[in-house]
Amino acid sequence: MASKFALSTLPMDEIVYGLERYDALSLPLLNEGLLRELLAEAESAAFRPARESIGEGDRIVYQRMEVCDRFPDASAFISLRDDFQALWDASLSVGSDYPFESPVRFNDLMLQRYAPGEVGITPHRDRSGYRNIICLFVLAGRGRFAVCADRNGKNAREIANAPGDVILIRAPGFLASSARPFHFVRDIVESRYVVGLRHERR
Repeated sequence: MASKFALSTLPMDEIVYGLERYDALSLPLLNEGLLRELLAEAESAAFRPARESIGEGDRIVYQRMEVCDRFPDASAFISLRDDFQALWDASLSVGSDYPFESPVRFNDLMLQRYAPGEVGITPHRDRSGYRNIICLFVLAGRGRFAVCADRNGKNAREIANAPGDVILIRAPGFLASSARPFHFVRDIVESRYVVGLRHERR
């Protein structure tokens, strides 16, 4: 894992503190070699357009991106999921002070591509079926990622999201809470590739 990740273990005390106090944080994690491998596969992936809007009325969310959720067994993204799961498990043992409602299992894998100049995703909350934590690995591109207080983007706080960073966002089940922070992606100025790992309750 050390050859793929910039960290040999995840700073779990820092992660738990950051999630509890700020809802999200980021860490530099992907080494250059792994980043190049993932990006090369991402650039040739079979994307499909995502729905342009979700919800209705004052709860509508607009998004402009393409997604890919089908990967061959030999995919670098499958390896990323498995290697990160191993790194996560080695960094956080289950005990009496375990901060999540259940052992985290990254069973949802999604690659996203954003084109320059597009809206990205307006302020929204991820669905409640995603539990414990959401992990977004930035592979390429520049844009703004922020958590905020509501659907209007009030009190936005930007999170570092350079290529190689992983953004960690709290989800229901963290510290026995149902909190789902609002967040958004905007001001896409370069083609942006992000891969998400989530624990989906099934």
